[in-house]
Amino acid sequence: MNHGKNIRARKVWKVLLYGAVLLSVTACSAESTKTRQVVEESGQKITVMDNTSESVYTQLKLEGIDKVEGVRGTEMVSEDVIVVTKENRELPPQVIEGQELYPKNLYLHTLSTGEDTPLQEGEQTYGSLSLSPDKKRLFYMEVYDITGLGYIMDLATGASVKVGEAEFRSGEATWSDNEHVIFPDMEGNIMSTDVNGKQETVVKTGIPYVHEVIQTGSRILYVSGEDSQLSAYDTGTKQTKMLQKNVEWVIPSPDGSRLAIVERIGPGERVLLLCDSEGNEQSRLAAGQQIFGTSWSPDGSKLAYAITTAGATDDQEDLFITEAETGEQTPMLNDIHLSDQLRWSPSGKKLLAATAVLKDDAYQLITYVIRLS
Repeated sequence: MNHGKNIRARKVWKVLLYGAVLLSVTACSAESTKTRQVVEESGQKITVMDNTSESVYTQLKLEGIDKVEGVRGTEMVSEDVIVVTKENRELPPQVIEGQELYPKNLYLHTLSTGEDTPLQEGEQTYGSLSLSPDKKRLFYMEVYDITGLGYIMDLATGASVKVGEAEFRSGEATWSDNEHVIFPDMEGNIMSTDVNGKQETVVKTGIPYVHEVIQTGSRILYVSGEDSQLSAYDTGTKQTKMLQKNVEWVIPSPDGSRLAIVERIGPGERVLLLCDSEGNEQSRLAAGQQIFGTSWSPDGSKLAYAITTAGATDDQEDLFITEAETGEQTPMLNDIHLSDQLRWSPSGKKLLAATAVLKDDAYQLITYVIRLS
């Protein structure tokens, strides 16, 4: 993660895991027009945009938005089941900075019934969740602020395997396939762990700080250095190639043929680029003060992301879905503060967005499930 992402990561973990940092919560003026509807939920006013103009909006239709309070939804196992973290109030709270905070444990939440099924409960706080591509296993971390220990859980049996004995930065582990998780260690090496806990060093970068590690096909992409250089390591040839600089995030399309890249072009200036697999720019999809949560739809046709507009002073984010081929945008939510990367359901008909809002001097976890057609 670069400096800007480190700041964002620290804010997210402090609020959602320890409750120590305040997020900015803004209120937009109440309005109701033919193109938008403002609804107030838990002290936060969110604008739902309607698709009314063929010249502005894509053919994507918003069917509705479901709200789940008290949980932080991070992954979609199916169209009806999501992985969430929430406070375990059956256990005694910890006192941190004068506040009583309950450990956040792991659950499967069924949207149709509202039922929560425990996955991992205990006195520790868990986070940094990531589902394997086949949705059969869950990577999670026992989190200690911005670092932690990793585990891989078999969702069918509930059994977990520990990912080594050393801590590494939270939010950095990704699945390279259905059997392996890759992540950078604290020395800048890129590690791989299989579902049985067997670990090996895949790349010795020789660089102290490596982040944004993700594998696409035979290549491992990662960002490093003061110039945020995006590099590609070929696991076949064992060669490394520099693709681009000033990269904050890189998100490969499902088939690996394209890269969505968030590039920092100046102080408070980011652009979302659509590039080929070698990092060559094909089009610019969005620009703003910050771009966060970027996620490809399962078929690779759409990109969802949240953007803070240039000049914004309150970290206000608007959520969009963009058609990759045409660049046409569909705005979905206004005034939202994302906690995690956006996640699509397997069908691409639902989009998961988690946030936290201030209510009665405390932060309440809220998950939105955006239903599309």
